[in-house]
Amino acid sequence: MSLLTVKDLSVNFTTLHGTVKAVDNISFDIAKGETVAIVGESGSGKSQTVLAALGLLAENGYASGSVKFEGQELIGLETDKLNKIRGNQISMVFQDPMTSLNPFMRISSQMTEVLTLHKGMSKKAALTEAIRMLDAVRLPDAKQVITRFPHELSGGMRQRVMIAIALSCEPKILIADEPTTALDVTVQAQMLELFKGLTKDFGTALVLITHDLGVVAGIADRMMVMYGGRLVEKGSVDELFYYPRNPYTFGLLHSTPHVDDPTKRLEPIVGLPPSLENLPTGCAFHPRCDFKLERCLKEAPKLIVGSDGRANACFYDGKLEREKGK
Repeated sequence: MSLLTVKDLSVNFTTLHGTVKAVDNISFDIAKGETVAIVGESGSGKSQTVLAALGLLAENGYASGSVKFEGQELIGLETDKLNKIRGNQISMVFQDPMTSLNPFMRISSQMTEVLTLHKGMSKKAALTEAIRMLDAVRLPDAKQVITRFPHELSGGMRQRVMIAIALSCEPKILIADEPTTALDVTVQAQMLELFKGLTKDFGTALVLITHDLGVVAGIADRMMVMYGGRLVEKGSVDELFYYPRNPYTFGLLHSTPHVDDPTKRLEPIVGLPPSLENLPTGCAFHPRCDFKLERCLKEAPKLIVGSDGRANACFYDGKLEREKGK
């Protein structure tokens, strides 16, 4: 049984230039203990998808469709009921820990607040549990760290504090938005090992929002690729990495540095992601696609699930080869 079931989710924003559709009719599910990555370039709709599920959209945004957590509908759920789920059953680690943590509060106050609110602990018990969680995320000298302010910690330490806060209530789903951004490669590797251990130790389902395919390769079970607010391909990580069927997925993979062959040239996707305020007609990716057909200029392909469980939104069904169109 799925922990989270998303069906026909759309997210729209009201702007001075009209209505902008940031997420367009996407569906997926997440099971207990699995790691699912949502990938794509900036502006593809990755973050807005999960923010909509948690009721955290900006004031000018609104969601439609269905997001069910263990059978309970979250879209339109009253704030007081939603607050009992987010931060408790579903937690999120936001992209920038420096802006997510309160600069005027010590780490101890920010961590114990979650435990007293959701678990009803005393301040003394909450402090003991907070230190235990900092140890769990492998933060050295937790008893000292917990007395400090956020600006006294490094970026990697702040990220671990955010993860510890998110895991304090032992959530069933942990969402991490670009968890390795702005971290050096050594700390990135430590974070990936940390996530692997936490999903194993806590049985928590992990949702990774990232543009870094290296992160995905090292930790995820399944991958969903978004472009222009739509899902364009989804399947297991091995399937998508070795046998991509969508030209956009193919392009992302060829834009990623190869550690096993550093001499291999990068082949970036030509052009820029489209503006959601003015998407191209037909397939949103066709202006940048080497494999486009005449049909792609006029008609947007639907996401079709094959007999093997793979899902792809593309009219081109030939072999993807970099030489094509050059």
